[in-house]
Amino acid sequence: MNSSLPGRTGLICSALAALACAMVATLIIHRFQLDLTLAQWIYALEGHEWTLKEHWLFSELLHQRGRQFSIALLLLCLILLLASGIRPRLRPYRRVLAYLVISPLIASGVILLGKRSLGVECPWSLQPFGGDVPYSPLLQQLFNHGSGSCFPAGHASAGYAWLALYFAAATVQPRWRYATLALALGLGLLFGTTQQLRGAHFLSHDIWSFTLCWSINALLAALMLAPRRDCSLHPDSSMMQLKSVSERLPNVSDFRSTSR
Repeated sequence: MNSSLPGRTGLICSALAALACAMVATLIIHRFQLDLTLAQWIYALEGHEWTLKEHWLFSELLHQRGRQFSIALLLLCLILLLASGIRPRLRPYRRVLAYLVISPLIASGVILLGKRSLGVECPWSLQPFGGDVPYSPLLQQLFNHGSGSCFPAGHASAGYAWLALYFAAATVQPRWRYATLALALGLGLLFGTTQQLRGAHFLSHDIWSFTLCWSINALLAALMLAPRRDCSLHPDSSMMQLKSVSERLPNVSDFRSTSR
């Protein structure tokens, strides 16, 4: 396979860089209250109520059907993985197919765990947007641990989890890697924007959904897809090295002649 996937070090560095950038972005959003400003602007455009919350295009098509599309894509990868056990043509792709099943599942699972454990409220639950809960910035909510379940953005992760396609394509079909990257980013942005327009998430929620999905996919690509730099993968070179070493060793007859 003609792989253009970076090495393990590069993948790990990209994951750490994404996390660092997200932390900086969170501090900027907190300092300038960008979450509140953007949500207030959207809320005002909708007539000071979440008009699009129950609209069929956003609620049924982009939210419910979008989630079903992501699940269907995961099931397709699972079917192909199972088929690789009996179809010789799919056998060389088994490792990549396993990655395409495991990585999006873990990324989505981490997002879901964060939503259930961090206690961050949705905009529609907050007083400035018609809710009952007093508004507080993201960092304050994280420290206070409220009763919400809206951070990171879950629905955006249904798109961003498929950043795994980028790493998979870079491994087996490098010419498709940017197309798959655009697909995953497009789905994530579409799903994330949908939920912001419905009042379900702030901007920072989507930023962290993207960051976690990228980082998890990159780390798992380093674990599952990146080539291992050891001689067991290169038997010819290892045999040449052994031959070179054996040629440098003294002959047994030399020892016998010197001992006489």
